[in-house]
Formats: sequence, structure tokens, C-alpha cells
Amino acid sequence: MAVAEAGMKQARLRAGLAFALCALLLSGCAGLVFGRSAQIGTPYIGDGPSMLRIAVWEPVQPLLVPHAALIIHAPDGHILYDPAGWTPDPRAQRKADVTYGVTPDIEQAFLMRAAMPMLRGALQSVARPQSWELYLFELEVPDAVALDASRLAQDRPALPMASCAFGVSTLLRQLPGFEDISPCWLPQTLRQQLERRADLTLTRHLVP
Repeated sequence: MAVAEAGMKQARLRAGLAFALCALLLSGCAGLVFGRSAQIGTPYIGDGPSMLRIAVWEPVQPLLVPHAALIIHAPDGHILYDPAGWTPDPRAQRKADVTYGVTPDIEQAFLMRAAMPMLRGALQSVARPQSWELYLFELEVPDAVALDASRLAQDRPALPMASCAFGVSTLLRQLPGFEDISPCWLPQTLRQQLERRADLTLTRHLVP
């Protein structure tokens, strides 16, 4: 009897964790953020060329949701435009939907969803390794285009939940060469538009 009761308690605990996780993840691009609200510190300026990196995550496992974000390597600093983003990282500083001081380590942690300490235990109860497929589109751009993208991202107010693809698509279409991008609400639709472009380099990763 004691063994049965212990088993029932563990089952209820797992169900509770799964329910809490589902409530968070099924809400779409919810209100948790990548980076903590703080005074903006010293920017990170890399050695490479100006670049746009457009990330689209599509779920492989059930109960998970897609997401989209834009990483901007501009001459005045690397930033992350992550509308209604969700992954906290104490190393980053965020204002509205923009994370500043995005070093290569922070960027990689974001792309691979490695900075998820508060969700890791719950995720293990409902998800398996390789839970998302990451479509990473990259394009070197003139400095002026990267600076425009950075300015547009920083001038925007924070967007509500489930608007990540809308935020990224409407920002992109304001940049030279991206006027053909149609505003969209689904990350999958954004990914399909980007796949039709010949100027973008696409790499795909399975994300834990």
C-alpha cells in the first residue's frame, strides 16, 4: 500500500510539472525573457563582418512551441531582438525585446537553448533530447543595414506573447533587400519565406 501511495504521489508530481510546463510553453512566445532587465552595460563588438542571423525553432516533440528571433551583428555592438522571448540568462542585459552585450557564448547558449536552468527539470519530464529543430539563416550585410536593423529593434516597444514571428518579419521588411518579406504570425511561415531566398545561408541543428 505504501509503495502504491508513493507511486501515486510521484505521478501527481510529474503531472503537476508537466501541466505547469505546458501552460508556459503552449502560451507561445510568452513573457519570460532572455536576459534580466538592467542598465545597459558595455556593448560586445566582434571582429567579424556585419551580419543578420535569423533563428527559427520548430518543435520536434509534442507540447513544445515554435519561436523566432533575430541576432544582429552591427559595428556598434551585437544585440538580440527576441520579441516575447523566454530564456533567462543572468549574463545578459535586456530592455523591452532587445538583449544587449551578446557575446559569442551568450549567443550560442540562446541558439542551443542551453541557458534554461529553471525549466530544465520540468522539460526532462515531458521532452526528450532533440526537442526543437533550429533553422539558422545568415547573411553578411553592409554596416549601414546592420545599424538600421539595430536601431529599428531598439526603437520598438515590447511585443505581446505569440508575436515573435510578426516582430521579426515586420522588422526585416523595413531593411534594404528584405522588402519582399510579408508580415506573418507563424514562425513556420517566416521560415518558408526565408527558404525561398537564394542570398541566405541556412544551417539546421537539432536542439536539446
